[in-house]
Amino acid sequence: MTPGESSSSDLVVRELSDNDTHAWTAFAEAHPDANLYHTLEWRDAVREIFGHEPRYLVGEFDGVIRGVLPLFLIKFPLLGSKLISIPYDIGSGGALAVDDRAERALLESAVATARKINVDFLQLRYGSRRDVASSLGLQPSEPVLISEMQLDSEEKVWSRVSKDHRKAVRKAKNRGVVIREAKDLEDVGEFYRIYLKAFREFGTPPYGSNYFPSIWRHFHGSGAMRLLLAHADDKCVGGLLLFCWGKNIVSKFAACLPEAVPMRAYAALYWRAIQIGLESGYKKLSWGTSSKSQGGLIEFKERWGADTRPAVIYSLSVKKDAPSIENYYDSGGLIRRVWSRLPIGATRLLGGTLNKWFC
Repeated sequence: MTPGESSSSDLVVRELSDNDTHAWTAFAEAHPDANLYHTLEWRDAVREIFGHEPRYLVGEFDGVIRGVLPLFLIKFPLLGSKLISIPYDIGSGGALAVDDRAERALLESAVATARKINVDFLQLRYGSRRDVASSLGLQPSEPVLISEMQLDSEEKVWSRVSKDHRKAVRKAKNRGVVIREAKDLEDVGEFYRIYLKAFREFGTPPYGSNYFPSIWRHFHGSGAMRLLLAHADDKCVGGLLLFCWGKNIVSKFAACLPEAVPMRAYAALYWRAIQIGLESGYKKLSWGTSSKSQGGLIEFKERWGADTRPAVIYSLSVKKDAPSIENYYDSGGLIRRVWSRLPIGATRLLGGTLNKWFC
């Protein structure tokens, strides 16, 4: 047995090979908690966009996969290295497994790998508490909250939407906001320009210019990526990027121009996302994460009918402790205030670099 490989009785954990592609995909498709982040296409996109090295693990019994664990090795000059499941999302990481035994074997292998390659720390970003992780000495924290809503029927979903959101949806229609889907990379570029402006105002480093075209190439053809665009007076004023896969749909990014806010363009985009989820038979819509201090944002999501729970991050220090993710959400911090005053071009260039590490 090679270093990084482990077994629990007859269950063997090893690194993913090219021969496992179909078996991994079939396992993920059958698991109720899987979303686009668990696909091998996402692995390829992250490697292409950010250059991170995948260290994907499979746990199998008698040649049949019983669990999977997507991991990425992230290294940056002077800053160090880390092993994360998974970057660019909080709440979808950790192992997907059929039982605790398979999960334990996968986590044991992840710990062994982290120590073998001597990273600063290992981090597993689960969407809920996992006793198996705690039993192996990984330290839990609950820095952010996840908001998700069930997609059962349009009647039930609409009944759970607050009166003010329903009113906003109707106002958007009355004010001429029209939602359509992106058709080509030119549409993607139009959204990216709006996204850059909005994220500068948020004080958040944006992804580089290669992110959205790469996501489009990897996922649009299969319908796993859908980009909604809000138009008013024949002008694109906002957009919403959706990741659609398995039984789950994820609201990844929403961005609108300032003049689109009183038009209620955000409401029109979100309601169309909910309709797509219902029409396509998805069971759950994720609204992403918020810090505990973002009470207004959490309330906004809950008024759409979302339920909120803590994301649980499990960390293991190898050379140093993992930094607090809460700092990234500090909307009132000095760094964010400075960022919001930078030229758009500077945010694009710097953001593409920063997001290779802050992920």
